[in-house]
Amino acid sequence: MTTILVTGATGTLGKPTVAGLRAAGHEVRALSRRTGAGLVTGDLVTGAGIPEAIRGVDTVLHLSAGKGDVQATETLLAAAQTANVAHLVVISIVGVEGIPLGYYKDKVTIERLVAEASGPYTILRATQFHSVVVGIFAAQRCAPALVAPSFSMQPIAVEEVAARLVELAGSDAAVLVRDTRNRSG
Repeated sequence: MTTILVTGATGTLGKPTVAGLRAAGHEVRALSRRTGAGLVTGDLVTGAGIPEAIRGVDTVLHLSAGKGDVQATETLLAAAQTANVAHLVVISIVGVEGIPLGYYKDKVTIERLVAEASGPYTILRATQFHSVVVGIFAAQRCAPALVAPSFSMQPIAVEEVAARLVELAGSDAAVLVRDTRNRSG
């Protein structure tokens, strides 16, 4: 049985990934800044609770996203090195290096930090989730006109990405694996 720490465990991707890992028989530590049943409390930005959360873990799935992502990744990498984590799996975005927005630039930096760290890792790049497309249009619901992006998107079901992450968590480190894209598009 593998012990796996999942960052971002209560998020859009984290919830189905944690469920899939548990169904596959892994012991899962679901990291959250909040406390609650089935959660391990820790804050990747401040580092509070992280050494305890990662102690004895074989694999880390780094799925958290939000403000302070780069700093959170630096904290996680330092803790993973100290704890001798055998495999770090990180989620990223297809085509991330070509998008000049802050969030995407941070993802490129995170990929670089992970690659330069001393431990074995796998980076999975996925296309945006269907909820992102919905959000683009929902955010405009009160606007007098609807603006559609001029770039193409090939969204993917979050459950499909979660299933791939479960596979990767049980595999050896592979550096950068084939992108996960919507197979129906």
